[in-house]
Amino acid sequence: MSNGPFYQGGCGCGAVTLIATGAPLAAVNCDCDLCRGERRLLWSEAAVQLAGGLEALDGRRASHGGWQRVCRHCGESVLTEHAEAGIVEMPASALPEVEGAEGDGEALLARLGHR
Repeated sequence: MSNGPFYQGGCGCGAVTLIATGAPLAAVNCDCDLCRGERRLLWSEAAVQLAGGLEALDGRRASHGGWQRVCRHCGESVLTEHAEAGIVEMPASALPEVEGAEGDGEALLARLGHR
């Protein structure tokens, strides 16, 4: 993980906690069947850490590519891993204190072959 700032958040019920450092790479409105237009922040894989609740996560292949992690208690999408690209998507609501992200997330994911 990089040097700060540090952000802590997680799913709606609190069963899963995440820590992210630095700034997101970009933002995107995800239109997959689970997110339905939700604003997502794109982070470098190295900037995000699962801090707690790993046992509360279920996984599935996301309809747009990547591996989606969902809290089995509240059903909220916690993150989507695009391992080949080294990118992690997280709902903006999981880290509410993060200010607006710069950059076009759709273009970034398309360039990496994940949209």
